[in-house]
Amino acid sequence: MKTLVIGYGNPGRTDDGLGPALAEKVEIWRKPSIAVLVDYQLNIEHAGEVAEADLVIFIDASIETSAPFRFYRLEPADRNDFTTHAMAPETVLETCRKVYGKAPPAFVLAVRGDSFELSEGFSNTAEQNMKKAERFLSELLQPGDLKARCMGAAGC
Repeated sequence: MKTLVIGYGNPGRTDDGLGPALAEKVEIWRKPSIAVLVDYQLNIEHAGEVAEADLVIFIDASIETSAPFRFYRLEPADRNDFTTHAMAPETVLETCRKVYGKAPPAFVLAVRGDSFELSEGFSNTAEQNMKKAERFLSELLQPGDLKARCMGAAGC
């Protein structure tokens, strides 16, 4: 089973860099069944890489989720994004479904951030939230029935 982890956000906007930073931590684990992508934003080209995966986890910072993070199931949806250069994860999945005829099970790990100012580094709260999210991912991405664990963790 190939799992794709996509961390996205802008490291130059303080806590918005949580997604890329957490994805890079996953990449350090060097698990052969896990591919990692890091980008500033999601775009149409990601649909091709999503199509090759059996399961996808999108990681992003969020000011709207409660601390420390929220993990939930994602369904393909055409959100009529203004541009194909910056897309919502639901739209990437829908593009994958339309173009490749399939969309793998997908989840979002939204890590709570507090500061999105023009600066590098993380707020103290975001740093703690990222550590908790990393522990969660470490347990979730253990060998075995990952899809079942994700479904259970997402409350599906």
